[in-house]
Amino acid sequence: MPSPPSPQLPQNEARNDAQNNGPDEPLNDIAGSGDQAEIGFPPKTADEFFQRGLKSAQLGFPDRAATDFEEAAWLEPDNPEVQFNLGTAYLSMGDFEQAINNFTRAIDLNPGVSDAHGNRAVAHAAIGEDEKSERDVAEAIRLGAPPDGLAAIIDYVKDKRK
Repeated sequence: MPSPPSPQLPQNEARNDAQNNGPDEPLNDIAGSGDQAEIGFPPKTADEFFQRGLKSAQLGFPDRAATDFEEAAWLEPDNPEVQFNLGTAYLSMGDFEQAINNFTRAIDLNPGVSDAHGNRAVAHAAIGEDEKSERDVAEAIRLGAPPDGLAAIIDYVKDKRK
């Protein structure tokens, strides 16, 4: 008895994950969940690049995130959220000078965000700029960052620096 015909999938769904998401391509299927990101491929707007960058960051791909955040920043250079997330991606990759540049831009655009000051403090501490780090820690705390948590991260970074 012949086997029943296999169901026909639309052409883009018939490809396996390796074909859908090559090593240098952003992920379409978020963590294999079957949920497609609600982003047009390829992204065209700053928000689409930003959203794809957030997904990449959440999945642990800061390099992919940085690429998309750079595209978003090119399209919307005065968006503090894009600048902050771009700085965070560079911080995650160990590019502390670039992270400082992006956090500074985010702070210039929206100075009241404690996380931007706190993350910039971490980047300054990582490259031995302790006075600048301390100034950012003080401002982050003034803006509401938890002092103990921030102090623990700064101490950890300084220990790794030695």
